[in-house]
Amino acid sequence: MLGKLLKHEWKAVWKVPTLLIGILMFTAVLAGLTFALPIWDSEWIGLPLSGMMMILLFYFAMIATGLGITIYFAVRYYKNMYTDEGYLTHTLPVSARQLLLNKVITMSAWSLIGGLAVIVSIILFGEVTFLSLASKDSTFARELAEAFAELPRAMAEIWYAPELKGINGFFASIVCLVLASSFSGTMMVVGSINLGQMVRKHRILGAVGAYFAINFAMQCLTTIIIMPVMILRIDSMYAEPSPFPVLTPMYFVMAAVSLAVAIGLYFVSEYLLRRQLELE
Repeated sequence: MLGKLLKHEWKAVWKVPTLLIGILMFTAVLAGLTFALPIWDSEWIGLPLSGMMMILLFYFAMIATGLGITIYFAVRYYKNMYTDEGYLTHTLPVSARQLLLNKVITMSAWSLIGGLAVIVSIILFGEVTFLSLASKDSTFARELAEAFAELPRAMAEIWYAPELKGINGFFASIVCLVLASSFSGTMMVVGSINLGQMVRKHRILGAVGAYFAINFAMQCLTTIIIMPVMILRIDSMYAEPSPFPVLTPMYFVMAAVSLAVAIGLYFVSEYLLRRQLELE
């Protein structure tokens, strides 16, 4: 039954986040293409400034994509579970666990997709910018093109440099942190909405307050746990030529804390849906 719920949920939600991601990609291409315009060769400061506005627009589009996806799913979760739509949702022949897993899996997946889309948009912006500058007949464009052409060889040479010792483990810690953050970010939203419903007359305000309280508690917990790790590794910071052996355990700890908090919020949310459910 969970599979059917996920299939229906995916069909119902894909349009809005896909639209946001499409706008982000379009903005990345548009911002990159501005470097092909002659305004950058102008001596009047107002023309390059207009080009910078496009780059700022791309920056705000990256922020808006992640924030927009989060807000969209938060509102949808609240409407589906606690408003008039909730009367239909909770009459489905499925358990509270299946309902919650359906929402959490879909939201976490789209959170991860949104984050990857931001990374892809940055790469796309860089590629379009490079092609735009390469199309211009200027010394700067030629030098930049030569630098990009030498980049793969330079990366191959420095990959095994002492300064990059432990970079593989560092990348693994980043991947773990991203995956854990996608889940924990979703559970912070879902958990906050579920906890906010306990404030009967001010549910939305209660959800917002719960979100900031959870975020603050999580930051404090992460700091308390990371500090001993950093103290134990402080000697390595000076002995190692590379910072990655020091940063890697820190990111693994952050991922573990995020995952632990997310799991705790999941079980709290499931309990509230099963035992403390009260629709508007």
